[in-house]
Amino acid sequence: MESRYVVSSDGANPYSPANHSGTTNQRVISRETVGAKYLEVLIGTIEKGHGALRHMHPNLEQASYLLQGEGLGELNGGEQITRPGHWMFTPEGTPHRFGVTSDTPVKVLVVYAPPYAENPMAAVNCENAPATAGKRMPSGGEVAAVASTAFVPEHHSGVRFAWALDVPQGSPRHMAIYEARLEPGGKKTSHALNGMEQVIFVQKGAVTGHINGHYFEATEGDWIFFPDGATHEYSAKPDQEAAAFVIHAFSPNHKV
Repeated sequence: MESRYVVSSDGANPYSPANHSGTTNQRVISRETVGAKYLEVLIGTIEKGHGALRHMHPNLEQASYLLQGEGLGELNGGEQITRPGHWMFTPEGTPHRFGVTSDTPVKVLVVYAPPYAENPMAAVNCENAPATAGKRMPSGGEVAAVASTAFVPEHHSGVRFAWALDVPQGSPRHMAIYEARLEPGGKKTSHALNGMEQVIFVQKGAVTGHINGHYFEATEGDWIFFPDGATHEYSAKPDQEAAAFVIHAFSPNHKV
């Protein structure tokens, strides 16, 4: 049964983003696809030797997660080889760029909060600005390993969350991202998150539930969107574990 709250990237329209070369993006979660107000989620595909020119978003936070490929990232002058397996967070107003070094094209998951929507006023090209040399960005794996003590969230059983970003929990103003592990039958009981939108990206297994009374079922590679204030519940199948990223994007009036 199809649900208006479950989205696949397969049908998302491709576009070429500004400040990039050799890049094709697909918006999965946006105002146009699901009515999102507080965030935008996209999948980018970048060819070898191409990527993002140095630019910044004065009023947006960005988080990126490589799904395949390898590249060289730069954040505020510090460089780091980036591989699949961890998130990188870019604060508001921070110059950053990225180039693909692997023969395999990079596929990257990107979250913007608030939404970017290719608004030219929301990006500043600083390709010609000098970068500070000699700095190295901390490894996302190193930082996240310290910050990501697993916990059971309220209203959950058989579910554990761990902070996923490579910055301390609570430092982003507009978003929070967690890795979730659901035991067979692990569930969230009926509840509403107010002052935020939630997105779940199913990495493994399946998640079923209800959003505002509407049944949904999502499998590996699907995205589930939970509107601000929507009453919802979900669970893993009784005989199968599930793994997912859980993304929260906050209302401008929300206190983190």
